[in-house]
Amino acid sequence: MEETLRSEIAAFRFGLIAQIVQRRLDPGEKYALLKKIANEKYKIPGSEKTTVSIRSLERYIQTYEAGGFEALKPKARVKQGSLKAIDPAVLECAIALRKELPSRSVEQIIRILELEEKVPRGKLKQRTLSRYFQEQGWSRKDMSKSVRKAFKQFEHEATNDCWQADTQHTLYLPAPNNPAKRKKAYLIAIIDDHSRRIMHAEFFFEERYPRLERCMHKAVLKYGAPNIFFCDNGSVYSTKQFKIMCARMNTKLIHAKPYSPESKGKIEKFFQFVDSSFTGEAYLLINQGKITSLKQLNNYLASWLEAYDNRIHRGTGQTPKARYDSCEKPKCHLTAKKLKEIFLWEETRTVRKTSIIDVEGNTYDVDDFLRGKKIQIRYNPYDLSYIQVWKDDERFSDAKPAELRSQKHSKVAETQPEEILATPVSSYLEQIKQQQEEERRHELGTTSFARLKEKQPAGGVKHD
Repeated sequence: MEETLRSEIAAFRFGLIAQIVQRRLDPGEKYALLKKIANEKYKIPGSEKTTVSIRSLERYIQTYEAGGFEALKPKARVKQGSLKAIDPAVLECAIALRKELPSRSVEQIIRILELEEKVPRGKLKQRTLSRYFQEQGWSRKDMSKSVRKAFKQFEHEATNDCWQADTQHTLYLPAPNNPAKRKKAYLIAIIDDHSRRIMHAEFFFEERYPRLERCMHKAVLKYGAPNIFFCDNGSVYSTKQFKIMCARMNTKLIHAKPYSPESKGKIEKFFQFVDSSFTGEAYLLINQGKITSLKQLNNYLASWLEAYDNRIHRGTGQTPKARYDSCEKPKCHLTAKKLKEIFLWEETRTVRKTSIIDVEGNTYDVDDFLRGKKIQIRYNPYDLSYIQVWKDDERFSDAKPAELRSQKHSKVAETQPEEILATPVSSYLEQIKQQQEEERRHELGTTSFARLKEKQPAGGVKHD
């Protein structure tokens, strides 16, 4: 249905109920008016009917009161054969068939999907699938280009020019509320493209935006802001808050093209190294009951990362730490005050006639002259007692809590960290951790693999 017709229908429906929604009527007056409107004949846009039932009128009133004029528009119908009507799993199978044999025509691919009963006969149209291939970069033309394309390893010239980030479903830990069961742990990691140094990496029990924000905050606090932040198209990396945060830091946010893992080669290579060097050792401690919490796991990860930082990287011939520190290009370090402002969440609110706004079940008073206006609020999701008020890039007096039911946003709620249990040294990860602690105590140097390196050639141990 065209948007113009939908608007005409909404205008017609509003015209019918306007005299009811714009006045206060007692039940008897309202029913008499509804009956009078229902008895009239009309020229209804997009319909051959000439009358409207009382039940329909009541539904229009309820819809308008809930969502205004836009809610009165009929829902746009999804055409049979359009992308919205096709199961995403079917489209993924179509791409897999194209990748398997690029010479396959769209007609052949649809026929295979129908024979395998992945899609009903006639539902997926050639024009629809062809358009989808073009949008996703899997048309025959795109495929012929990719065959000729020679991928050349690219590296940014300086540290903090570009950071890459991704999430890995790495291992399983005992569930906090039921240790007999295992719960998946997600590793979020940020790597510097030039030096291969890990800006920050941390395990979490869920892949949610506040976890990414926590990693980014720690990385920027320690190393400064990057010029470019390169990541995939996952929902965590595409939130409105993350886009706003990057813009405030003057960091360009770039998302990788779908189905192009080679563009995130450095972070993918790091995850392979995690699998080969960390994950198995961590599972030994988990199975022995020596790692039972995220806090313990992240402490061992921090020790392992320090060791990684001081090992020679095969691709660069230097340790990530040395390569990062040797870059003379100045870093964009931000003050604690500036960072606090950058990481505030931002949302839009319409001020009530009573000069009140709502945030997470809390109510706040704002300046009276903002009544009925749309404003932007900025706040720390971990402390909802403090709300900034902005309009048209101008800051006004902070919102004052009228009723504070929750101190922090529901999206950042997390369990209390557990204490680390003392365990005997018996594993590779434990040896690394204890060795680092001994070296710090005796000030014997910075490399966590000092003793292990004594047995290695002068060139050092290399890793990918």
